[in-house]
Amino acid sequence: MSTSADPAKLVEFIGSAKSHGAGDQFLVALLRQHGWSERRIFAAFSTYYEGATGLTIPSRGTRTENARDAFLYLLAFVTLGISTVAFVWLAYILIDHAFPSPLDYAYSAGASFREGVAGQLASLIVAFPIFILVSRAIVRETRQRPESLDSGVRKWLTYIALVLTSLALLGDGVWFLQQFLLGDLTLRFVVKAVTLFAVAGAILWYYLGTVRAAATPASRDSIFGWVAAAAVAIAVVLGFTGVGTPRWERSMQLDATRVSNLQSIESSINSDYRKDKVLPKALPGDSDSRLDPVTKSRYGYVPLGGSRYRLCATFDAADSGEPNQEFWKHSAGETCFTLDATKDEQ
Repeated sequence: MSTSADPAKLVEFIGSAKSHGAGDQFLVALLRQHGWSERRIFAAFSTYYEGATGLTIPSRGTRTENARDAFLYLLAFVTLGISTVAFVWLAYILIDHAFPSPLDYAYSAGASFREGVAGQLASLIVAFPIFILVSRAIVRETRQRPESLDSGVRKWLTYIALVLTSLALLGDGVWFLQQFLLGDLTLRFVVKAVTLFAVAGAILWYYLGTVRAAATPASRDSIFGWVAAAAVAIAVVLGFTGVGTPRWERSMQLDATRVSNLQSIESSINSDYRKDKVLPKALPGDSDSRLDPVTKSRYGYVPLGGSRYRLCATFDAADSGEPNQEFWKHSAGETCFTLDATKDEQ
């Protein structure tokens, strides 16, 4: 029988076969074997039973439920993606900080490290709780409405997530092998590769199980949820340990502004000295860069004779110093720097 045959004849065939004692399951298998699609078979059965009973098959609001499924699963996978990327990058930054290298010291110390950690922490703190809440709503939905497990929207979005996760695992394997062949198999690299493999592997394990089974065991949901929450909690704690409290971070930003202002003053004084061969008696100019960002008082300036002078500022916290700014390393409280107008220290 061809799939291009008249659907009315299919309904007629089902009615005749059932009048001779054929069962529904046998007829479905028989029609599949003869090339009929599931959609056409069940449409024909619907027509047959509506005629036999005189009743219209009740609709359960498929469009509304599909829209709800799409919303929940899209939100879940978007927040999962944001959380995963933020978690992995935060782990990379912390690993770089723990195992510094002269080849890439961007996150080894100073503002770059703090900004990198702060950005990933913000993404993780916002996205991960939303992912957990939406995932719990999905689990409750599948418990109350098991037929939603057959949702095409759910399966499509889940398989897309699995494809992206599989690509991450493949990339991890290629990256690992490339670094091995290049002789760069350092401890820091191994820890990064293991971290990415563990995260992608956990996601693949969980979501592959959700599409293989008719219903995900409650223990599987609990294990994935608790392990993910514990890993994120550890990452957040380590991140805050590296960044510090918001109040401390504000102090560091203010101190960085003070150092930048002193560097600007140094550049101005040195430029004037090279022209006039004499140091100014007071700080030149009245711009904000000559004033403390909080107290609005002028920075300390003392000519020492010849080309030497001293600049002073009051800092909120001690600074370990950027790799290229050791000269401006300071302690908490008033700190003075002795400079020479014939040399640039910044």
